[in-house]
Amino acid sequence: MDVEFRNLTFKVDRGIVPFFGNRDGGRKILKSVSGRFKAGELSAILGPSGAGKSSLLNAISGLRSKGVTGELLVNGLPKEESKFRKMSCYITQEDLLQPMLTLNELMMFAADLKLSSSTRKEKKLVVGDIQATLGLSECKYVRTENLSGGQKKRLCIALELINNPSILFLDEPTSGLDNVTTSHTLRLLRTLAHQGRTIVCTIHQPSASLFQLFDHVYVLAAGLCVYQGPTRELVPFLSAAGLRCPTYYNPADFIIEMTDGEEEDNIIKLSQATDNGKSTSYLDNQDNSDNPHNRLRGRPSETDENKRHLAAVLLNHYNDQRDAEDSVCAQTWCCWVQFCTLFRRKLLQIRRNTLGLKIQLFHHMICSLLVGIIFFDRANDGEMFFDHMKFCMGIILFHAYTHVMVPVLTFPYEVKLLAKEHFNQWYGLKPYYMALTLSRVPSLVIFSLLFLVIVYTMSGLPRDLDRFIVFCAVGIITSLIAEGMGLAIGSVFNVTNGCAVGPMTLAPFLGFAIYGFDFARSIPFWLWPMLKASFMRSGVIAMIIAVFGMNRPKLECHNEIMYCHFNNPQVVLHYLNLDKTSPWIEILTMIVILLVFRSLCYLGLRWRVST
Repeated sequence: MDVEFRNLTFKVDRGIVPFFGNRDGGRKILKSVSGRFKAGELSAILGPSGAGKSSLLNAISGLRSKGVTGELLVNGLPKEESKFRKMSCYITQEDLLQPMLTLNELMMFAADLKLSSSTRKEKKLVVGDIQATLGLSECKYVRTENLSGGQKKRLCIALELINNPSILFLDEPTSGLDNVTTSHTLRLLRTLAHQGRTIVCTIHQPSASLFQLFDHVYVLAAGLCVYQGPTRELVPFLSAAGLRCPTYYNPADFIIEMTDGEEEDNIIKLSQATDNGKSTSYLDNQDNSDNPHNRLRGRPSETDENKRHLAAVLLNHYNDQRDAEDSVCAQTWCCWVQFCTLFRRKLLQIRRNTLGLKIQLFHHMICSLLVGIIFFDRANDGEMFFDHMKFCMGIILFHAYTHVMVPVLTFPYEVKLLAKEHFNQWYGLKPYYMALTLSRVPSLVIFSLLFLVIVYTMSGLPRDLDRFIVFCAVGIITSLIAEGMGLAIGSVFNVTNGCAVGPMTLAPFLGFAIYGFDFARSIPFWLWPMLKASFMRSGVIAMIIAVFGMNRPKLECHNEIMYCHFNNPQVVLHYLNLDKTSPWIEILTMIVILLVFRSLCYLGLRWRVST
């Protein structure tokens, strides 16, 4: 599958102009460049820093579409994004791999997602063949976090080869690798390309020996094409343009030095020689012309006609396949398979994260024992009205801050993995989100129950089943809401910004949670909507009712106290203006807020994968 682009332009906004508030025309990263990457060749996009290498790769792969204009063709036919995505994959510069899984487990999960219609035996054969081809068989039982840099890079390639894509895009595949590993990776890519795939990668500044491994090179400088063609033709092309590369010099280093930011004349001269990518510097074997600059838009050869016919056949196949997949039953079954696979993968990762589970276990146990010691057997003391209020607020505060910060710190990395896997058509967003949500519930409920049972028992609350159910339900729902808030923040912000946004977002809810209990009957009416929007206030109210309400008898008072005003729970509820409030109404309010935060998380993920 040949990938061709014509007059491709990529423009970004400079931002808001100071003192005026409006935006200027923007800055062009790519300036009407053209070119073609052919099937069966390992192609490199080369150029100085800031030349537009990654921008070109992102534009032709479809990773970035905003600000991109021009024609994108596949074997001479206009590119259809949805079908092109099924035939291609994008491998990022950063080795993003699912943690807590062995290499073989990760590849089998990928096979379950990509080859859902195949049998288990067929999937194992495919995975085994790819591991043998890429030299990963000896480390198949090693966890991904323990792999070397070269093994991680090969694993990233192996995961995308499972469904045998026709086109591979790689952003800096040699970044961070030593010379030996870099050479091995490029030779592997060259072998894969010569099997008929179109492989395009960006590379910063390869050595002379590594440069010769590429079949085709596309050189950018200042957003313009200064060369495209076979690697061996680069030096003759430069000589024809009056730039003689010394025999002892690396051609890749030479053309970069000749086209850096200070050599504008060379950039213009070379760009004109290639007609900004519309001309190639190599001779077409099927063309007897002596002109070394053959037009990409010239008369198509017989090979090009064959490729266009093949492209039409493949696109028809994808159309038929998509029509079959568009049926309601097929979509439902596909989503169900993806959900089950992702749910199993998430549960296995959670179970393997023993350190994280131990930290949560000790955190909940130690905090519950501390709270239990502070409020030990005080639940029946009628003198301790303010201690009871602190008790209810403390439980809500613990669940809120504990469960909001964990996803803020851990979820941004998972969002990067989601963006990569979703872009490469591993699965849809809905099954992923359902698997994410449901897989986190068991551990959250277990740890919250552990905390609540210890605190309930040590505080001396009545052994009442209904009261205990309300007490635990409020704590668990508070945890679910806080986790939903943390996931929503982590889906949009990185770890650094999320650590500031998380507590800052939670602070208003805390302020509304403790506001106005000493003058509950005098709160202005216009404040009630804001108070109702605080899930922490609803949790505190429901917890107070669980402690004082539900027909609880009078509390105990010491004999030396002549008058104990708050020993009657009904007096407490009347003083707090909660005598006509049901805990289930507050729980229902919390459930509505829970759905709002979970919806915000989904919208945040949808925004991230779309951008």
